[in-house]
Amino acid sequence: MEYTVNLKEAKEDIQLFGGKASNLIKLIKYGIKVPPGFVLNTKSFKAFVEDNQIQSEIKGIFSKEYYPKDVIDISSKIKKLFFGINLPERIINEIIRTHSQVFANLERKCTYVVRSSANYEDLREFSFAGQAQSFLNNHNIDDIILSIKKCWASLFSPQALLYLLQLKKREINISPKDLKMAVIVQKMINPQVSGVLFTANVINNNKNQMMINSSWGLGEAITGNLVIPDLIILNKIKFDIVKTVIGKKEKLLIADPNGKSTILIETEKTLQEQCSLNRTQLKQLHNLGINLEIFFDYPQDIEWAIENNTIYTLQSRPITTLAN
Repeated sequence: MEYTVNLKEAKEDIQLFGGKASNLIKLIKYGIKVPPGFVLNTKSFKAFVEDNQIQSEIKGIFSKEYYPKDVIDISSKIKKLFFGINLPERIINEIIRTHSQVFANLERKCTYVVRSSANYEDLREFSFAGQAQSFLNNHNIDDIILSIKKCWASLFSPQALLYLLQLKKREINISPKDLKMAVIVQKMINPQVSGVLFTANVINNNKNQMMINSSWGLGEAITGNLVIPDLIILNKIKFDIVKTVIGKKEKLLIADPNGKSTILIETEKTLQEQCSLNRTQLKQLHNLGINLEIFFDYPQDIEWAIENNTIYTLQSRPITTLAN
């Protein structure tokens, strides 16, 4: 296959698969539980813009310096370009073949998540993470292909372009023309609880503690600031619960059973008032954090989800906000 590969069979390569997918490939090889899926490499993005002869238009847009006031207009122009054309037929056919192979043994009712994986994403020096997007609850190939185009377009979102300007102020010069986007397609986890685990306490920079934000349902409610999650501080050196702050958790995010997106629903009162993680789960997350920090040799920001008592690691990246 020229453009797609099963995550289980791939070799990490940031320029080919982006930072997020490369980290997932490492996790799988390390034996960490990751949802099954495949990655559409950056060559597909290059083929998309070259086959449709829009590469020159993108280069033209970024041939001169741009400013914060320009980003919305630039992003809209590129989005219009992307959505006015189709993926090359050979790429669509390969996506269909790989999808049928990777997900052959999954139940028919399962849905898929499509995630961006940029070549400058999830690096230790800085993080492009959060600038590009993910799209949940895709039901079929047509949904997946549309979400792939949305991922590619999000590479030039106003937020991403502003982030590049911020990096430039720090004398990190990355041209939008240098950006490449791979795309991850995975089985969507429908978790009872999910969240983020920092293997250092990012509030006070204490590297002997871990910090967890957790809530019921999908973790995008936390990363999208849609809920006030539970906050748990753990002793990293020897597992112990240092502090627990019960968040309001008034809403929970779930896959829309009648659509292609997600919906916020009311959380049961009893669930609002109790911690979303029990001691056993906290111990398991503690072990996961220890393992991944040792494996990557650096404090990690880990997104995780628990479905039917199984912890899935959705991504792991370096914490870029720690003071030295």
